[in-house]
Amino acid sequence: MKTLLHVNYFEGNGRLEEFLDLSLKAGYDGVELRWLYRFEDMTQAEYQNFIAAWKNAHPEKEIVFGGVLDYCRGEADKVRKDEESYLEFLNWAAKECGTKVMNFFTGAIMPENVVWTDYAHNGSGAAAEDDYERAAAGLKTVGAEAEKLGVLIALETHNAYLHDLADPCRKLLDMAGCDAVGVNYDHGNIIINPNCNSIQKVFDTVGDKIYYAHLKNMLIISKTPDRSYCGCRLSDGHINTTEVMRHLKDTLRSGMFAVEYPNTGDGIYAAFKDMEYIKFIKDYLAI
Repeated sequence: MKTLLHVNYFEGNGRLEEFLDLSLKAGYDGVELRWLYRFEDMTQAEYQNFIAAWKNAHPEKEIVFGGVLDYCRGEADKVRKDEESYLEFLNWAAKECGTKVMNFFTGAIMPENVVWTDYAHNGSGAAAEDDYERAAAGLKTVGAEAEKLGVLIALETHNAYLHDLADPCRKLLDMAGCDAVGVNYDHGNIIINPNCNSIQKVFDTVGDKIYYAHLKNMLIISKTPDRSYCGCRLSDGHINTTEVMRHLKDTLRSGMFAVEYPNTGDGIYAAFKDMEYIKFIKDYLAI
C-alpha cells in the first residue's frame, strides 16, 4: 500500500518545488496535486511541464490529481468546455505522469440561504434527483475515457458535494454504472457532518468501490448542530486511523492513499511525523 503526500501540507505561490522535495525527504511514495494550478508563479502549461519533468526524474513516484467538474449545478456551456479541458488533462496525466487515480468532485450543492459549514443542509442534504442524474451522466463520460486509459476516478467524500456520505455515494455510483468510477474515502470530512457515518457504515455501503483514500484527523469539539471541530495531527483526534487502515488493507483498489493536512501550522514537520505514524500502523497491521 503506497502513501502519498497531499499538496496542502505545503502549498502556495512558489512552493511547488519545495513541496516535491519534502515528499522525497519524508519518504512518501508520491504526491497528490491539483488539476488546475492556482498561483501566480507558473502558468498552467508551465505547471504541467514541471510535473512531467519531476515524474521523469522520479519514475517510481505516483502522482494523483484532484479536480472538479460542476455537473450538478453548473451552466451547461461552461460544464461542456470544462469537461473538454478535463478530458485533455486526464489523457496528459495518464501518459506523461503515469497517473492511475484522479480525485474527483461533481460540483458543490449550496442553497443560497445556507452557509458553507451547515453540512446537513448542503451537499446531499440539499440534492434533488436532477443533481444525481446530471452527475451520473457526467461520470459516465469521464469514466468511459478513464477506463480507456486505465485510470480510476475517485469521488471524494466531501461536505457540500453530492457524494458527501455513504448512501448518496452508493446511489450515484449505481446510477453511473461505470467500473472506473468509485470513491475516495475521507473520514476526516465525514466525521464533521452532523449526519456522519461510522467507519463500519462506510465499508458496509461502499466498501466494494473504495478506489483511493485520504487520511486526516479531526477533534470534534461540540456535537451540536453546528458540529464544531478543528483539524489535528493524524495520530490524534476522534478518528481511529488504525481501524480505517484495517479495512483499507482488504478493500483499497488502487493500493494508494494520501495523508492530508487540515491545519494552518507547520506542515513540513507534520509531513515527517505523519509518515512515522503511518509506518507504525503498517507495521502493526502487517501491510
